[in-house]
Amino acid sequence: MARRRKHSLTEIKDMILDSAEEIITRDGVDKLTARQIAGDIGYTVGSIYMVFPSMTHLITHFNASTLDNVAARLTLVREQEAENKEQCLEELAKAYLNYASRNINRWQIVFDYRTPGNVSPVDIDWLQQRIDVITRQFAIPLHQLAPQRPEPEITLAARSLWAGIHGIGMLFLIGKPIAATPDHLNDSGILLVRNFIRGWLAELPAQ
Repeated sequence: MARRRKHSLTEIKDMILDSAEEIITRDGVDKLTARQIAGDIGYTVGSIYMVFPSMTHLITHFNASTLDNVAARLTLVREQEAENKEQCLEELAKAYLNYASRNINRWQIVFDYRTPGNVSPVDIDWLQQRIDVITRQFAIPLHQLAPQRPEPEITLAARSLWAGIHGIGMLFLIGKPIAATPDHLNDSGILLVRNFIRGWLAELPAQ
């Protein structure tokens, strides 16, 4: 029988995260177990816990990877739509909602999963830093629309706009009657962006 090639801890970590992604995407986070991952990658359950101290730590790393993917997508959209700032914000909203609708299980656990008390503040900060990267993609075109606004106001506006777009996505995912239908998901995001910009710019003092 051929001997199994030994993998480095980094390789095993990648294998674990790849297996977790497949399970979560297919079955949801409730079906994710160390035993199932171990069977998928051909290692023992103990090997999983050598890399991740708990399933909570594994999911924290997985969520960070999800947010990195979202941020990378939004950064690309922002760079492609750099000339028209209002159009840029609309495209950012569409990209965010499209990611959510196409990666429902993966996206939802970032915000639905409740971490127990054994997760360190460092892990929580790590996730918050990634959310900040996402909201920064909205802050850049907002700053270009109103460069006279102080940075704290820009940051607050970007976070508020992102939160509204995120809310549309969450209502869509949980299937509430008041939520946007799949056909109208992007339309709802665009409507929110346009009215947000109109109201936000109207607050500026007359030149």
